[in-house]
Parts: sequence; C-alpha cells; structure tokens
Amino acid sequence: MDVDGALIRDILSKLMSDDHVMILDKLDEPKKDEELAYELNMKETVVRTLLNDLHGEGLVEYERSKNKKTGWYTYIWKKREDKIREYVINYLQSELNRLYRRLEAEENGSIFSCECSRVTFEMALEMNFICPECNKPFMQYKNDEIISKLKERISEIEKTLERLGVIIDK
Repeated sequence: MDVDGALIRDILSKLMSDDHVMILDKLDEPKKDEELAYELNMKETVVRTLLNDLHGEGLVEYERSKNKKTGWYTYIWKKREDKIREYVINYLQSELNRLYRRLEAEENGSIFSCECSRVTFEMALEMNFICPECNKPFMQYKNDEIISKLKERISEIEKTLERLGVIIDK
C-alpha cells in the first residue's frame, strides 16, 4: 500500500465501521460476496449489507450475471479507487469548511458561558445574562484555547489535503 493509500485507509477507518474498511481491503480484485464472507468469516447477509452500504456511497460497484439453470443472480464486486479518494477528499473539504466557519464565529463573536452552556452575546442579552437552566450569570468566555485547537485541526486537514495533491484556496 502506498503512502496515499495508507493515508486514505486511515481516514476511512474514522468515517466508517471496521467491517466496511475490511471489505474494501479485501476487494483488491473483483470478488463474489460469498468469497468475501468466507475470507472475512462473516455471514453472507452481513457482507451483502456492508457492500450495499459501500455501493450507496459509490465506493464499490458490481457486475450481475444470472445462472440460467437456477435463475439466481451472482454479483461480482469491485472497489472504485477513484471514488474512494474523492469520497475522502470531499469529507476533508467539508470538515475544513465547517471548521473555518466555527473559527470565524469564535474569533468574531463574543461568547458568554455559565456552568452548563455557552451562548452568543445576543442570546445572553435576551436572557438578561442569567442562564435559564442553572440560574447562574453568564460571564464572558475566554475562547483562546478553542481558537488554538481549531487552528491546529484546520492545519492538520490542510496538510492532509496537500499530501493528497489537493490545492487549497485560503
């Protein structure tokens, strides 16, 4: 497995179950669902469910053929490497955009907190700076640590995208 492949596999393992990732790992060549079930020591119905999940995301495809004697269909499943890479990149870009928005809100907004929640200045003002849950006053919240962690995570995702050859507009 190349560096990109290992990186993509690592990200996939955070996005889906271990069983889904194991299916993708075993599809290094086209295989029948029965073969996958045997190799993974799983029930065929479970493997088919996992394959259908992956197919729903566009990460695998199949060819179907009909046995003329029995009338049963046989499915041969293939991994779609191009779509797997695209899936991971789309996830990372979406996560990056979400973090940018959150960072902007943290940097530009006044945040107030009590013992049980955090709210914007506008919300605190509407509640007369008293939390309706715990009846404690809202105090201005120092969010420097949150901002620092957001910037750190943004940097990690940007580096990962760069390793995958994605150009990032900042």
